[in-house]
Amino acid sequence: MKGVVKSLAFAVACVLWFVSDASAQGCRNFLLAARADIGSHVAALQRTEHEASDRLKGLDSRPFDFLLGEARKSAAIIADPSLQRGEGSKDCRDPAQPVRLICTEAAQAWVNVLEKFVARPKPDYDPKRFADTVSGCEQLMGLKPLRSAIRGTE
Repeated sequence: MKGVVKSLAFAVACVLWFVSDASAQGCRNFLLAARADIGSHVAALQRTEHEASDRLKGLDSRPFDFLLGEARKSAAIIADPSLQRGEGSKDCRDPAQPVRLICTEAAQAWVNVLEKFVARPKPDYDPKRFADTVSGCEQLMGLKPLRSAIRGTE
């Protein structure tokens, strides 16, 4: 009887060890998975911001409504929950940063700013707040924060 209990306890311990190891693996890789899923789309948003900044300086001829359409496409992909691989926040011992949520908010902030530029030549928005919102996502994606006229950093 003691042998059966020991064997059962050992089997349970092994299963728990494998399960916790699999969970830890997901916690370590959630940022890499998010970068693979949405990194190129965050970079595309950064490119549209660069183009909009150039437009403000008279260097780009694309209208803001064209750039808004491109930004909306990228923002929709970033926010699409069907592309999410799981970020580990519920299973990890340390709370994982909600990467997709941070980048979705940044993408929406960019869309909102572009909508204001489409509506008025000199829109009313907070460039510092916008820069702070977007730079959090850029950091998570491993991108250098953009210096632009839109953010008031150029």
